[in-house]
Amino acid sequence: MNLPLAKQSIIPSQNALVMTALGLLAALLLQALPASAEDERSIQITGEAERRVAPDMAMLRMEIVEEHEQAAVARAEVDRISAKALGIIRAAGVAAADTDTTGMSISPRYRWNKSDQRQEITGYRVGRSIEIRLLDLDKLGDLLTQLSDAGVNQMSAPEPGLTDRETIYQQVLAAAAENARVRASAMASALGEELGPVISMSAHGAPSPRPLRREMAMMSADAATESAPQSYQAGHITFRVNVSANFALR
Repeated sequence: MNLPLAKQSIIPSQNALVMTALGLLAALLLQALPASAEDERSIQITGEAERRVAPDMAMLRMEIVEEHEQAAVARAEVDRISAKALGIIRAAGVAAADTDTTGMSISPRYRWNKSDQRQEITGYRVGRSIEIRLLDLDKLGDLLTQLSDAGVNQMSAPEPGLTDRETIYQQVLAAAAENARVRASAMASALGEELGPVISMSAHGAPSPRPLRREMAMMSADAATESAPQSYQAGHITFRVNVSANFALR
C-alpha cells in the first residue's frame, strides 16, 4: 500500500523541476534580447543640405511632324527634314552615341462622313523624334535656332544635366548627415548629455533641374529670332537632401 504513495510524492517534484527549468530559460532569453529603440535614451533630428550646381550638359528632345493625304509624301518630307537636322547636329559636334533617332510614328487622320455614317481617312500624320545629349552648352542657342530653321517644328525645353551627378549627390548627402550630427550634438550639449552612436538614419531628396529656357516651354519654327542664340540661360540644378537620424545618448 506504500508504493502508490511513493509514486504520488515523486510526480509533483518532477513538475516543479520542469517549471523551474522553464523559468530559467525564459529569464535567459529575455536577457539575450536587445533593448528596443523605445527603451534607449535617444535624440531624433533632421539634417539638411543644399547645393546649386551649374549643368555641364543638356538633353534635347525634338520631333519633325508632317501631315498629308498620302502617308508616303508626309514620310518623305519628314525624312528630308530629319536628314538636314542630323547634319546640323553632327556639325555641332554631337557624337552618334549621344543621338537617338529610333522614334517614328504614322497615324491616320479621320473625319465623320454623315452620308455614309462612318469614319473615313482624310490623311496621315507622320512624326520622327530625335533626342540628343549636348555636352557643349555654349552651342545650345545656335543649335536650337538652326534646327528650327531646318524645319524641326516641335521641341521641348532643354533639360539641364550633369555628367557626374552621383558624385555631387553623395557630397550633399554627406553634408546633410554631418548637419544632423551637429544639430544632435548641440541638443545633447544643451541638455547636459553626451551624444552616442547613431541608431538609425534615412535620406530623402533628389536633384531638381531648372530648365534651360528662353522663358517658354515649347518652341516652334516661327519662334526663332536673331537674338535667340544669346537668349538662352544655363540655369542650374539644385541638390536638396534631408536626413532623418536617431542618435543614442550615453
